Amino acid sequence: MRKIILFTTIMGCFISAGFSQSIYAPIGGRAIGMGDASVTISDLWAGFQNTAGISQSDKFEVGANYENRYGMDGFNFMALGISSPIPSGNAFIGVFRFGDEFYNEHKVSLGYATEIGIIQLGGRANYLQYQIMGFGTKGTYSIDFGGIANLTPQLVIGAQALNITQSVLSNEDSQAVPTLLKFGASYRPKAYFMLNTEIEKDIQKKSLMKIGAEYNFLEKFYLRSGVQSGSFQTFYGLGFKYLSLQWDYALSNHPELGFSHAISMQYALRKK
Repeated sequence: MRKIILFTTIMGCFISAGFSQSIYAPIGGRAIGMGDASVTISDLWAGFQNTAGISQSDKFEVGANYENRYGMDGFNFMALGISSPIPSGNAFIGVFRFGDEFYNEHKVSLGYATEIGIIQLGGRANYLQYQIMGFGTKGTYSIDFGGIANLTPQLVIGAQALNITQSVLSNEDSQAVPTLLKFGASYRPKAYFMLNTEIEKDIQKKSLMKIGAEYNFLEKFYLRSGVQSGSFQTFYGLGFKYLSLQWDYALSNHPELGFSHAISMQYALRKK
């Protein structure tokens, strides 16, 4: 009964707001474990976050992610991403799904990133589809753009704008896709430690502050933690990397809704 009440309450909030922001959920155990303070991070999962972050990879990479929030059957996030070097940059293809047969969101993304000196630039085009049982299906396109600047080996800054086209699902009833702006800084005093801070601003809501940290020990293992303002949700993560395979797990705790679990795996095809 508790799960049914919780599901109805949350879905009611989604519908009353038009559509949810789940389409912008952080993807990958690393980003989630750091509280989504990820606008400066360079890895495969940057293809779903700040696409500029895929530009430094020189390998073909593929990854899969699964997250369940609050122990609810319908609150499942699944994603598959592929990144590969191409002439003059890196390309990314990503597929994302949230929900179940009653309410679901899909996103298909095509991204490109390149590196110019200390600057990494990237963007992606997305097809977004939302479906609510009994209300039908609606879709639209959006474009995201971001950049990362490696000012020094110890200081990195990043910025991103999501839905710069300010796409809408319906002009008749003002069902808009949220437009988000992100800015963050990463302090990396040692190769094995980073501390990230980030501000996220939905143009129609209050700013959200994020702080996350990552510690690499024994070369193969990672510990992560993060926190977000607003609900003061806390995040924790573990990572393991061996040769070309990496696993990441994240646990988050919402003070009112409870625990969420995420796991991701990525594989990099080593250069011959």
